[in-house]
Amino acid sequence: MTINDKLFDNWSADDASTVAPVDLALIRVIPLDDQALNPGFELFANGALTTTGFDQIDLDLAFRVSVVGGASRIIGSSLEVSAFEFAAGNFGGMVAVSSDVLAANGTDILGEQNVLALLSLTSILSDSITYASQAVVLVETNILVTGDDPLDRVALNSFTQRFNQRAVQVPEPASLTFLGLTLLGLWRMRYRSRV
Repeated sequence: MTINDKLFDNWSADDASTVAPVDLALIRVIPLDDQALNPGFELFANGALTTTGFDQIDLDLAFRVSVVGGASRIIGSSLEVSAFEFAAGNFGGMVAVSSDVLAANGTDILGEQNVLALLSLTSILSDSITYASQAVVLVETNILVTGDDPLDRVALNSFTQRFNQRAVQVPEPASLTFLGLTLLGLWRMRYRSRV
């Protein structure tokens, strides 16, 4: 999937859930191209990431993000839980999404992002990181959804993940004119001091 000038590919999933395997066919990944310098995607679960009781959904997603052509390099990323649900009467529950961003070699960790929604405590619904400019990053995202009581029902409905890029700096014409006049003035001052 290409979003703006970034290619998202090499997707894989590993399901370690304690419930029946997650139905990946229900999950939709929608491109987010509304911000030219911040492309990404929103994952819609469509009920696939819902659990009851003590059962856990524990799903790992892995993918690669790379620069297309000579586009701006990747300098950071953000992660946000956009929709989750705790059923009425829940005693507790947790929705956690964590993401490791690695360099192209697959071993150098560029940063970690962690978002967490808890029924009983303050939630952290977004996280962002910056790192040295990269042409390719590998991403490993873990999704964990669980309840604290046999009657709890917990769901992750959607989350977004975006990848920032550096804007190409193009000097404005007025700045170039000012720079040119300044250099001309300095040259004239130097020339007059010699005469």
